[in-house]
Amino acid sequence: MKSSRFLCLFSLLALLFAACGGASDGDASSDADHAAAESDMTAAESDMAAAESDMASVEIVLRPDGDNIAFDENSTSFTVQAGATVNLTLENVATLAVMLHNVVILSSNEDEVANRVGMAAIAAGEASGFVPDDAAILAATPLAQPGETVQVTFEAPSEPGTYRYLCTYIGHHTVMQGTMVVT
Repeated sequence: MKSSRFLCLFSLLALLFAACGGASDGDASSDADHAAAESDMTAAESDMAAAESDMASVEIVLRPDGDNIAFDENSTSFTVQAGATVNLTLENVATLAVMLHNVVILSSNEDEVANRVGMAAIAAGEASGFVPDDAAILAATPLAQPGETVQVTFEAPSEPGTYRYLCTYIGHHTVMQGTMVVT
């Protein structure tokens, strides 16, 4: 009789543990499903943030035309959205020691402004990297030695239009120019 009670009690306990274990597995499964759903939502939010970030920033790479005082044919113009963050890289692919370059973005496309900034750059000299103190300058890279890469990050103007950029190293500003189109 004692063994029958013991067997019944043991069976009842085994049944209870199995039932609790099953519920626990269901809870774990439910918790795992919930965690997976949260993970999917987080990934989707991250993808959306990355897409918004991509829309708000743009990578631009400019290069000179070898050892010539000019930008290469793919570096004479670029387009960005108004207000976008612009990460501009200048890869100075020149090999001659005298071919130092920079990129100076202006707040205008006027010849007078480009000429004024270019002439002031000569006066500003090497100590300033040939970048004068002028209100028309939106952004400027440092001066790049041949084979060197330099960068600047800036916010594109909020007004759509055409904005000039140029190299302000000694005498380059008259021919080494391009346009940034803001849409």
